[in-house]
Amino acid sequence: MKSSPTHTILLISGLATLWQFADPKGAISLLAIHGIPRDILWAQPWRLFTTALLHGGILHFVFNALWAMRLGLPFENRYGNRASLLFLLVVTPLSVVCTVTFGNATIGLSGWGFGLGGWMLVARRFDERLQQSVSDESMGTLVVWFALGFILSWLRVLPIDNVAHTAGGTLGALGALWTYRSEWKRAKSMSKRRKAWKRVMNAEQKTGPDPLSVALRERDLSSIQPAFDNPDLVKHTPVDSWDRWTEQLMADGDERNAQRTLLVALALGSLSDRPLRMMRLANLQYRSGDISTARQTLNQVDATLLRPEERELFEVLRKRSS
Repeated sequence: MKSSPTHTILLISGLATLWQFADPKGAISLLAIHGIPRDILWAQPWRLFTTALLHGGILHFVFNALWAMRLGLPFENRYGNRASLLFLLVVTPLSVVCTVTFGNATIGLSGWGFGLGGWMLVARRFDERLQQSVSDESMGTLVVWFALGFILSWLRVLPIDNVAHTAGGTLGALGALWTYRSEWKRAKSMSKRRKAWKRVMNAEQKTGPDPLSVALRERDLSSIQPAFDNPDLVKHTPVDSWDRWTEQLMADGDERNAQRTLLVALALGSLSDRPLRMMRLANLQYRSGDISTARQTLNQVDATLLRPEERELFEVLRKRSS
């Protein structure tokens, strides 16, 4: 059976919590940061992690364990055990450092749980696999609980460590933004193009319709012919509209015209999108029998910009066209 860092850390935390209930002084004196002077704390850095293994009660542990399972297992499935363990070992002690610096001494794995939540809030915007494995309802519940933490602690109903929650969530969100930085830049670029498209369409009411914009909207191949020869004529159009048209042409089996619309998308798209579009173009060229052109197209792809799964596809295409 495949090992799981999430299952392993929850088992260790459960055992540590049971030890804490059986021998509070022994567990806290060795693992926690409660009552430890800062000069001693920095000489015993393991406490910045092990204090998170302890919990204030069974419900506290069960609540953190449920969120860790709900978010940690999809994280593992998407990025692998090594990345999951690294995330845990980075976010947990850093959230503890923040709460030592700006709040009270803390116990519990909620910094890690909210770190996973912050990651998912950002990553789900760009990753369809995470959208399928983590529901909107789960994320909504986590956001509501985050807000309730401030209310309940302000009302002194529960001693909730909002500093650890905020620090963990912020670290997770920043990590996801860095990991998906190319997708984030692409989304910003697409948003700008959509706004430009709307401005053009709104201006049509006053100045008359732009024939090439109308041809793109209606997917009229004959009228869009000038764009195939000179893509600068349609720089004001959104590149994602060309991508959708390419998909439709491929679904209809018209791969020759799909190459033409894809070439326009390549001319309009950002550099971060270029490798994947070039790989798709090379695949279409290979399927049409133009192997030498497909090889030339693949030679223009910067494989260093590809993700591991994309690099595997690149190698398959390159071997096939060699």
